[in-house]
Amino acid sequence: MRSLLCVLVASAASANGMTVTLSSHTAAARQVRVTVVLRYEQQCGYPGAAPVVLTLPGHVPATVPAAAVLVNDKPARKVSVRGHNITVTMPPRPQILCDSITLGRLTLVVTQGAALGNPAAAGSYLVQAHKGSLAFSSRIAIKPS
Repeated sequence: MRSLLCVLVASAASANGMTVTLSSHTAAARQVRVTVVLRYEQQCGYPGAAPVVLTLPGHVPATVPAAAVLVNDKPARKVSVRGHNITVTMPPRPQILCDSITLGRLTLVVTQGAALGNPAAAGSYLVQAHKGSLAFSSRIAIKPS
């Protein structure tokens, strides 16, 4: 039983993941579209009530319009910015929710309307996301301009 439990824990840990895609990998590029996909256990595809806090390198403006951030292809309800952190509020919980817990995907797209910019120097940079007690990270490569 103990080894079975270890296998299940290892499997659950490896199922969580994050991918980050940029519209441009050029240093100092502006109006960069950032797509973040988080994979974690969800109830019937509902991403959960906790907001997502994205920590991005490079230029993050003081404000980001909610319409410039898509949550699973729909405009975000609310977006706030503090330094390099963008907090995105999740959609409301459906009134009827099944009892199925499966690996789900949460896709956040920060469009060009958010006016994000890449770091000024080429290199490897860490992008982080936190959703409740879950923590995700991924590296992006920025190339010289």
